[in-house]
Amino acid sequence: MNPDKQFDAFGFEAEAKYKSLSLHNRHRDWYYFRHFKMNLHHTRELTRDMLLTDASGKTMKAMIIFAEAIKYVKVHLQKRLREGLNEDVLPREICWVLTVPAIWRQSAKQFMKEAASKAGIPGAQLSLALEPESAAIYCKEQALSRVGGVDGVYLRAFDPGERYIVVDCGGGTIDTTGHEVLADGTLRELHAATGGPWGGTLVNEAFEQFLAKMVTPPVFERFRAECASDWIELERDFENAKRGFSSSAGETDLRFPPELGRMYQESQKLDLRERLKEDKYRKGVELVKNNLLIKPVVMKEFFRAATAQINAHIGDLLKKRELRDVSTLLLVGGFSESRIVSEAVREFHSRMRVIIPEGGSLAILKGAVMFGLNSRIIAERVSPYTYGVHTRKFLATGNGYPASSLKKVQGRLLVDNAFDKHIEIGERVYIGGTSVERKYVISNRRNRSVFWNVFQSTLRDPLLCDFDNGCVYLGKLTIEIPQEIVEERVSLRLSMTCRGSELEARVMAQDQGLSCGAVFDFLDTDITGSDVSVDLDEVHVD
Repeated sequence: MNPDKQFDAFGFEAEAKYKSLSLHNRHRDWYYFRHFKMNLHHTRELTRDMLLTDASGKTMKAMIIFAEAIKYVKVHLQKRLREGLNEDVLPREICWVLTVPAIWRQSAKQFMKEAASKAGIPGAQLSLALEPESAAIYCKEQALSRVGGVDGVYLRAFDPGERYIVVDCGGGTIDTTGHEVLADGTLRELHAATGGPWGGTLVNEAFEQFLAKMVTPPVFERFRAECASDWIELERDFENAKRGFSSSAGETDLRFPPELGRMYQESQKLDLRERLKEDKYRKGVELVKNNLLIKPVVMKEFFRAATAQINAHIGDLLKKRELRDVSTLLLVGGFSESRIVSEAVREFHSRMRVIIPEGGSLAILKGAVMFGLNSRIIAERVSPYTYGVHTRKFLATGNGYPASSLKKVQGRLLVDNAFDKHIEIGERVYIGGTSVERKYVISNRRNRSVFWNVFQSTLRDPLLCDFDNGCVYLGKLTIEIPQEIVEERVSLRLSMTCRGSELEARVMAQDQGLSCGAVFDFLDTDITGSDVSVDLDEVHVD
């Protein structure tokens, strides 16, 4: 982004532009953002006003940055379509699919959808695809069409009744999900998607930490701030070396910035080569002229944290009752093409059939297109949490509820903070189906809209919406009452469903037979009380 906070470049073009600016010391007023996607996962409470910090410590709204990135790809595609087809493709003719890590929360997914909307993609033409599912769809279709040099092992992995675990090794995250191939060729999720921040950037972070210790953190931070172009070049060199490194590789040769050595000598009054003669460095790294030679033992250590976490996570999954019959691991994503990663997985899980499809880094992209054409190829998912709404509930007895949560109103027991369950953790959710309907009666209505606070829990039957019950506030569900309904007392039937990869609610006004608008807002952090209370199967506004 330029000094006026307007878009200038994206991707490799942005990297080259910032490097050029820094060479002429004109980069300080520009905004350069890298590896910002995972901020949506790491930030505990996402809001529309969330800020991102650029390479030099300046901030901008994350929504603007994400929207500009999506807009760049959108405009680029439209340009290529015009060039390739020699005619314009109308905006309404395009269905857009945005891929997201499977472990992302509902708020992160909504953030991406709103960023896409700001980039000019209408919500009605946009769907979200989970990255490991997209990869599995592509691999299954590749096997069925027998392209890409697939062999018998690959083909058998997608026979009806076969079960496998997809391990999506990306730059930021490792996403995993388990599938069973059904008789009609669709896929059933066996275990809710899980994973963690153990992707390729973890290796880069290990390299950065090693450099910082080698030249001292103050010198390293000064180098990154004052010599941005040299730092970008060193990062790029390491990234290329990382991709090609294997257990049988020799020394890794990186071009070492002379300015970093000069800064170290100026700060420590010691030549960096002398520093590298110390016991903790001399057997692992060497500086020859302007080249940093890294021994294989040190390079392997950069990968160790990531591969150890990946293997431990797969091992934990294979202990799950629903995944015990799995015999195949499907490795996809850009990080899976690192030989050290595939070797580590094959060695640690030697009894498993490990398949790394050709072109695994593009499997997600191509599978997402297939998902966009047929979202019902994923027939069932497993709910990762118990979902419900906050209510005030009248009870016949207080059995099971803490005494502190109960009070008497007009001679009846009332709990103020009740969790009214809609979907249970581990429940099979049929795509396009609905959960059991719950009946709510809205009374003393003053507005056209009412809302519920929505919670998720790791418990099967949480009673209360509090942290002791493993509950987390998700956001609000707002119901719009149709104008045709004039009664103050309205019976509603609410059910939740899974549309593609997202939660969706359906609401009917029972007596009038009218559908009500129902919208989730997972970026609403205001946890003030819901509009409603429940009387056994009924909900009332006071």
